[in-house]
Amino acid sequence: MNQIFSLEGPIFKLLNKFCDMLFVSLLWLAFSLPVITIGASSCALYHTTHKVICQNEGYVFSTFWKSFRVNLKQGIFLTLLCIPAAVFGVVCYLFANSLPKGNLLAYFYFAIAILDLLLLFIIATYAFPVLSRFYMTTKDVLKNSVALAVTRPGFTLLLIIIFFICAVAFFLIPVSGFLLPACFAASSERLLEPAFKKALDAKATAEKETSADAET
Repeated sequence: MNQIFSLEGPIFKLLNKFCDMLFVSLLWLAFSLPVITIGASSCALYHTTHKVICQNEGYVFSTFWKSFRVNLKQGIFLTLLCIPAAVFGVVCYLFANSLPKGNLLAYFYFAIAILDLLLLFIIATYAFPVLSRFYMTTKDVLKNSVALAVTRPGFTLLLIIIFFICAVAFFLIPVSGFLLPACFAASSERLLEPAFKKALDAKATAEKETSADAET
């Protein structure tokens, strides 16, 4: 019984993990307030969730702050690319709703809105984790994000389902918003890291082959 409630026991570890998830979620919310920093903040959220919460390495604030600073410029640029796309999707949706029911043009604009917002979601869901884990140009980040989404449709569908579950949870219990960012990031980490590991292993193998060829 004493071991259960000790500092090394499961109860304390669970509470510690809960506090870490709450803290990183609050950091994400705070650093996202300027809006244009949502991208860099999302990179830091994913990186901190991967390192601290899933891998038990480092500390929440220092890991978050380091990732935020490293990805700030590219994160802002990606955010500025996403904002017009989001506005376009919302405008198309509102325009479709303003047209009479049964109007073919309304269906067309509604379809455009759904496709636009779906593409935006896919890019945002994959791009910021990719940016947090790899050093790439913005063009390569977008290209690899779309490639991951297309080649792993099952994972993409799961991410969409998880996102909507989080959205419903927030709608029903608004206070859960202080924990949901870390929950979504942790779920994404479980789905994305196997693909990231393959990419890192392939890169390491390619570097070894290149160095071996250079020596010969």
